Amino acid sequence: MITPNSYQGIATHYIDSSSLPDLEARLAELTFKDYTTYDQRLRIINSTITEFETGLPHDKPIHPAGALRATIDRCFAHDSIAAILDSLKKETSGQNSEWASKTLRTIAARSPTSLKVTLRQMQLGGTWSIDTAFQREYHIAAKFMEEHDFVEGVTAKLIRKPATKPEWKPATLDEVTDDVVDGYFRIPQGERRLALLSSGPRSNYEAYPHAWTSLPTEADVMAVVKKGGRTRRAVVQELVQMRDGKLGTRERVEEILQRKTRDQDGNAAWLD
Repeated sequence: MITPNSYQGIATHYIDSSSLPDLEARLAELTFKDYTTYDQRLRIINSTITEFETGLPHDKPIHPAGALRATIDRCFAHDSIAAILDSLKKETSGQNSEWASKTLRTIAARSPTSLKVTLRQMQLGGTWSIDTAFQREYHIAAKFMEEHDFVEGVTAKLIRKPATKPEWKPATLDEVTDDVVDGYFRIPQGERRLALLSSGPRSNYEAYPHAWTSLPTEADVMAVVKKGGRTRRAVVQELVQMRDGKLGTRERVEEILQRKTRDQDGNAAWLD
Protein backbone atom coordinates (compact mmCIF):
# COMPACT_ATOMS: atom_id res chain seq x y z
CA MET A 1 0.00 0.00 0.00
CA ILE A 2 1.06 3.59 -0.58
CA THR A 3 0.33 4.87 2.93
CA PRO A 4 1.99 7.51 5.18
CA ASN A 5 4.12 8.82 2.32
CA SER A 6 0.99 10.39 0.85
CA TYR A 7 0.72 12.58 3.95
CA GLN A 8 4.38 13.58 3.73
CA GLY A 9 4.12 14.73 0.11
CA ILE A 10 6.31 11.87 -1.15
CA ALA A 11 3.54 9.76 -2.70
CA THR A 12 0.50 11.11 -4.52
CA HIS A 13 -2.18 8.42 -4.10
CA TYR A 14 -3.34 5.82 -1.61
CA ILE A 15 -3.79 2.49 -3.41
CA ASP A 16 -4.04 -1.03 -2.02
CA SER A 17 -1.18 -3.17 -3.31
CA SER A 18 -3.67 -5.73 -4.65
CA SER A 19 -4.84 -3.13 -7.19
CA LEU A 20 -1.38 -2.45 -8.66
CA PRO A 21 -1.50 -5.07 -11.47
CA ASP A 22 -4.81 -3.68 -12.73
CA LEU A 23 -3.49 -0.13 -12.47
CA GLU A 24 -0.37 -1.02 -14.45
CA ALA A 25 -2.50 -2.60 -17.16
CA ARG A 26 -4.77 0.45 -17.32
CA LEU A 27 -1.84 2.87 -17.56
CA ALA A 28 -0.35 0.79 -20.37
CA GLU A 29 -3.58 1.30 -22.34
CA LEU A 30 -3.39 5.12 -22.23
CA THR A 31 -2.78 6.89 -25.52
CA PHE A 32 -2.32 10.59 -26.16
CA LYS A 33 -2.89 12.80 -29.15
CA ASP A 34 0.20 14.50 -30.54
CA TYR A 35 -1.21 17.88 -29.52
CA THR A 36 -1.93 16.82 -25.92
CA THR A 37 0.23 19.03 -23.74
CA TYR A 38 2.54 17.73 -21.03
CA ASP A 39 0.29 19.09 -18.26
CA GLN A 40 -2.79 17.54 -19.86
CA ARG A 41 -1.05 14.18 -20.00
CA LEU A 42 -0.15 14.42 -16.34
CA ARG A 43 -3.75 15.20 -15.43
CA ILE A 44 -4.99 12.19 -17.41
CA ILE A 45 -2.47 9.95 -15.65
CA ASN A 46 -3.42 11.44 -12.28
CA SER A 47 -7.14 10.85 -12.83
CA THR A 48 -6.45 7.31 -14.06
CA ILE A 49 -4.55 6.44 -10.89
CA THR A 50 -7.37 7.99 -8.84
CA GLU A 51 -9.79 5.46 -10.36
CA PHE A 52 -7.99 2.71 -8.44
CA GLU A 53 -8.04 4.32 -4.99
CA THR A 54 -9.85 2.02 -2.59
CA GLY A 55 -10.32 4.12 0.54
CA LEU A 56 -8.18 4.93 3.57
CA PRO A 57 -7.57 2.30 6.28
CA HIS A 58 -9.71 2.60 9.39
CA ASP A 59 -7.86 0.23 11.72
CA LYS A 60 -4.98 2.61 12.53
CA PRO A 61 -3.92 6.20 11.77
CA ILE A 62 -1.54 6.62 8.86
CA HIS A 63 -0.01 9.91 9.96
CA PRO A 64 1.01 11.29 13.37
CA ALA A 65 -1.69 13.50 14.82
CA GLY A 66 -2.96 15.02 18.03
CA ALA A 67 -0.66 15.02 21.05
CA LEU A 68 2.05 12.99 19.29
CA ARG A 69 2.29 15.41 16.40
CA ALA A 70 2.40 18.35 18.84
CA THR A 71 5.22 16.63 20.71
CA ILE A 72 7.16 16.02 17.49
CA ASP A 73 6.80 19.67 16.47
CA ARG A 74 7.85 20.84 19.91
CA CYS A 75 10.95 18.62 20.10
CA PHE A 76 12.26 19.31 16.63
CA ALA A 77 11.59 23.05 16.52
CA HIS A 78 15.19 23.77 17.56
CA ASP A 79 18.25 24.74 15.55
CA SER A 80 20.75 22.43 17.24
CA ILE A 81 21.00 18.70 18.00
CA ALA A 82 21.76 19.47 21.65
CA ALA A 83 18.53 21.45 22.03
CA ILE A 84 16.54 18.71 20.29
CA LEU A 85 17.98 16.11 22.67
CA ASP A 86 17.18 18.25 25.71
CA SER A 87 13.61 18.63 24.50
CA LEU A 88 13.26 14.89 23.92
CA LYS A 89 14.58 14.14 27.41
CA LYS A 90 11.88 16.36 28.90
CA GLU A 91 9.25 14.35 27.04
CA THR A 92 10.36 11.01 28.51
CA SER A 93 8.13 11.65 31.51
CA GLY A 94 5.19 12.93 29.50
CA GLN A 95 2.29 11.54 27.50
CA ASN A 96 4.52 10.36 24.64
CA SER A 97 7.36 9.02 26.79
CA GLU A 98 7.69 5.78 24.80
CA TRP A 99 8.11 7.67 21.53
CA ALA A 100 10.59 10.13 23.08
CA SER A 101 12.69 7.36 24.63
CA LYS A 102 12.79 5.39 21.38
CA THR A 103 13.77 8.51 19.43
CA LEU A 104 16.57 9.28 21.90
CA ARG A 105 17.95 5.75 21.49
CA THR A 106 17.81 6.05 17.71
CA ILE A 107 19.68 9.37 17.72
CA ALA A 108 22.25 8.08 20.23
CA ALA A 109 23.15 5.23 17.86
CA ARG A 110 24.01 7.60 15.02
CA SER A 111 27.31 9.22 14.13
CA PRO A 112 27.58 12.64 15.85
CA THR A 113 28.97 14.12 12.65
CA SER A 114 26.09 12.76 10.57
CA LEU A 115 23.58 14.21 13.03
CA LYS A 116 24.95 17.73 12.79
CA VAL A 117 25.45 17.59 9.02
CA THR A 118 21.93 16.24 8.47
CA LEU A 119 20.36 18.98 10.58
CA ARG A 120 22.30 21.64 8.67
CA GLN A 121 21.25 20.04 5.39
CA MET A 122 17.58 20.14 6.41
CA GLN A 123 17.89 23.78 7.44
CA LEU A 124 19.49 24.82 4.15
CA GLY A 125 17.78 22.41 1.77
CA GLY A 126 14.51 24.30 1.65
CA THR A 127 16.27 27.18 -0.12
CA TRP A 128 17.94 24.99 -2.77
CA SER A 129 16.64 24.45 -6.27
CA ILE A 130 16.34 20.83 -7.40
CA ASP A 131 19.61 21.03 -9.36
CA THR A 132 21.43 22.52 -6.38
CA ALA A 133 19.96 19.85 -4.10
CA PHE A 134 21.22 17.00 -6.31
CA GLN A 135 24.68 18.54 -6.59
CA ARG A 136 24.97 19.46 -2.92
CA GLU A 137 23.71 16.12 -1.67
CA TYR A 138 26.05 14.27 -4.02
CA HIS A 139 28.95 16.30 -2.63
CA ILE A 140 27.86 15.59 0.96
CA ALA A 141 27.50 11.85 0.30
CA ALA A 142 30.89 11.69 -1.44
CA LYS A 143 32.59 13.43 1.47
CA PHE A 144 30.97 11.08 3.99
CA MET A 145 32.36 8.11 2.05
CA GLU A 146 35.85 9.59 2.38
CA GLU A 147 35.59 9.90 6.16
CA HIS A 148 36.04 7.44 9.02
CA ASP A 149 32.43 7.15 10.17
CA PHE A 150 31.03 5.75 6.93
CA VAL A 151 33.53 2.88 6.81
CA GLU A 152 33.21 2.31 10.55
CA GLY A 153 29.42 2.17 10.44
CA VAL A 154 29.35 -0.34 7.57
CA THR A 155 32.10 -2.44 9.14
CA ALA A 156 30.52 -2.54 12.60
CA LYS A 157 27.03 -3.42 11.40
CA LEU A 158 27.63 -5.57 8.33
CA ILE A 159 31.14 -7.00 8.40
CA ARG A 160 32.02 -7.72 12.02
CA LYS A 161 30.44 -10.91 13.34
CA PRO A 162 28.68 -10.46 15.63
CA ALA A 163 27.90 -6.85 14.89
CA THR A 164 29.52 -4.32 17.21
CA LYS A 165 28.82 -0.78 18.34
CA PRO A 166 30.51 1.67 15.94
CA GLU A 167 33.36 3.76 17.32
CA TRP A 168 32.63 7.17 15.87
CA LYS A 169 35.32 9.82 15.31
CA PRO A 170 34.60 12.43 16.58
CA ALA A 171 32.86 10.47 19.32
CA THR A 172 30.63 13.20 20.77
CA LEU A 173 28.52 16.09 19.51
CA ASP A 174 30.73 18.60 21.32
CA GLU A 175 33.74 17.39 19.34
CA VAL A 176 32.01 18.06 16.00
CA THR A 177 32.94 21.67 15.38
CA ASP A 178 31.20 24.10 13.05
CA ASP A 179 34.26 23.96 10.80
CA VAL A 180 33.85 20.19 10.44
CA VAL A 181 30.19 20.62 9.47
CA ASP A 182 31.02 23.49 7.11
CA GLY A 183 33.37 21.18 5.24
CA TYR A 184 30.44 19.09 4.01
CA PHE A 185 28.84 22.15 2.42
CA ARG A 186 31.96 23.79 1.02
CA ILE A 187 32.62 22.99 -2.63
CA PRO A 188 36.23 23.99 -3.37
CA GLN A 189 36.80 26.46 -6.18
CA GLY A 190 37.44 24.66 -9.43
CA GLU A 191 35.91 21.37 -8.28
CA ARG A 192 33.49 19.97 -10.85
CA ARG A 193 29.90 19.73 -9.72
CA LEU A 194 27.77 16.73 -10.56
CA ALA A 195 26.69 17.02 -14.20
CA LEU A 196 22.92 16.84 -14.59
CA LEU A 197 20.70 16.13 -17.55
CA SER A 198 18.36 19.02 -18.30
CA SER A 199 14.96 18.80 -19.95
CA GLY A 200 14.49 22.54 -20.35
CA PRO A 201 13.78 25.61 -18.24
CA ARG A 202 11.24 23.74 -16.08
CA SER A 203 13.78 21.14 -14.98
CA ASN A 204 15.28 23.34 -12.26
CA TYR A 205 12.86 24.57 -9.64
CA GLU A 206 12.58 25.58 -5.99
CA ALA A 207 8.88 24.86 -5.56
CA TYR A 208 7.81 21.45 -6.89
CA PRO A 209 5.83 22.17 -10.08
CA HIS A 210 3.54 19.15 -9.74
CA ALA A 211 2.50 19.66 -6.11
CA TRP A 212 -1.14 19.71 -7.28
CA THR A 213 -0.93 15.89 -7.60
CA SER A 214 -0.36 15.45 -3.85
CA LEU A 215 -2.22 16.39 -0.69
CA PRO A 216 -2.27 20.02 0.51
CA THR A 217 0.70 21.21 2.55
CA GLU A 218 0.56 23.35 5.68
CA ALA A 219 1.41 26.32 3.45
CA ASP A 220 -1.59 25.54 1.22
CA VAL A 221 -3.90 25.40 4.23
CA MET A 222 -2.41 28.57 5.72
CA ALA A 223 -2.99 30.46 2.47
CA VAL A 224 -6.70 29.62 2.52
CA VAL A 225 -7.10 30.35 6.23
CA LYS A 226 -5.37 33.72 5.91
CA LYS A 227 -7.82 34.85 3.27
CA GLY A 228 -10.09 35.32 6.28
CA GLY A 229 -13.80 34.89 6.81
CA ARG A 230 -13.81 31.09 6.63
CA THR A 231 -14.86 28.52 9.18
CA ARG A 232 -12.78 25.39 9.51
CA ARG A 233 -15.46 23.51 7.63
CA ALA A 234 -15.33 26.04 4.80
CA VAL A 235 -11.53 25.75 4.63
CA VAL A 236 -11.80 21.98 4.36
CA GLN A 237 -14.44 22.22 1.63
CA GLU A 238 -12.40 24.73 -0.37
CA LEU A 239 -9.25 22.64 -0.32
CA VAL A 240 -11.11 19.42 -1.09
CA GLN A 241 -12.63 21.17 -4.10
CA MET A 242 -9.22 22.51 -5.16
CA ARG A 243 -7.90 18.93 -5.12
CA ASP A 244 -10.94 17.59 -7.01
CA GLY A 245 -12.04 15.53 -4.01
CA LYS A 246 -8.69 13.74 -3.74
CA LEU A 247 -8.69 10.87 -1.25
CA GLY A 248 -7.09 11.88 2.04
CA THR A 249 -7.42 15.64 1.50
CA ARG A 250 -10.16 16.07 4.09
CA GLU A 251 -8.26 14.11 6.75
CA ARG A 252 -5.01 15.94 6.00
CA VAL A 253 -6.58 19.42 6.14
CA GLU A 254 -8.57 18.65 9.30
CA GLU A 255 -5.40 17.48 11.07
CA ILE A 256 -3.53 20.66 10.09
CA LEU A 257 -6.41 22.87 11.18
CA GLN A 258 -6.54 21.14 14.55
CA ARG A 259 -2.86 21.91 15.18
CA LYS A 260 -2.37 25.26 13.51
CA THR A 261 -5.61 27.23 13.93
CA ARG A 262 -7.96 28.53 16.60
CA ASP A 263 -11.53 29.76 16.45
CA GLN A 264 -11.92 33.52 16.24
CA ASP A 265 -15.41 34.94 15.95
CA GLY A 266 -16.57 31.67 14.41
CA ASN A 267 -13.82 31.58 11.77
CA ALA A 268 -10.47 29.85 11.59
CA ALA A 269 -7.45 31.94 12.57
CA TRP A 270 -3.89 30.80 11.86
CA LEU A 271 -1.53 30.43 14.83
CA ASP A 272 1.65 32.32 13.83
